[in-house]
Formats: sequence, C-alpha cells, structure tokens
Amino acid sequence: MDNNLSSVKKMHETQEREKIKKLQKKIDTTKYNIEVSKEIIADTPSDAQQEELIQRNMKRQHGISGIEKKIRNIKQELE
Repeated sequence: MDNNLSSVKKMHETQEREKIKKLQKKIDTTKYNIEVSKEIIADTPSDAQQEELIQRNMKRQHGISGIEKKIRNIKQELE
C-alpha cells in the first residue's frame, strides 16, 4: 500500500512539473509576441492600430503575471 502511495505521489509530481514546463513555454511565447508587437507598433503609422497593439500587450503582460503566479503555486505544492 505504501508503495502505491509513493508511486501516485511521484506521478503527481511528474504531472505538476510537466504543467510548469507548459506554462513556461506559454510565457516564452507571450513574451515573443510582445516583442513582435513592439516592432509592429514602431512601424505602424495608424494611431488606432498602435493603440490596439499596446492594449493587447498590456493584456499579455497581465497574462504573464497570472501564469507566473500559477507556477509559483504549483512549486509550493511540490515542496
């Protein structure tokens, strides 16, 4: 019985570590999108398009903060 609990715990830890990897990849992709948007903003003459991209980047940045919080929570659970 104790061996089964150990196996379940290890499986849970592995799953949580995989979640962290996926979330980190999501952060990396979002940061890349922010950088690309900044380049587009610099080359876009339209104020409306610039404002839309700026707003999207703000949402992306908030999203990154939320994902980072999820990662911290998962790490705390694993400790």
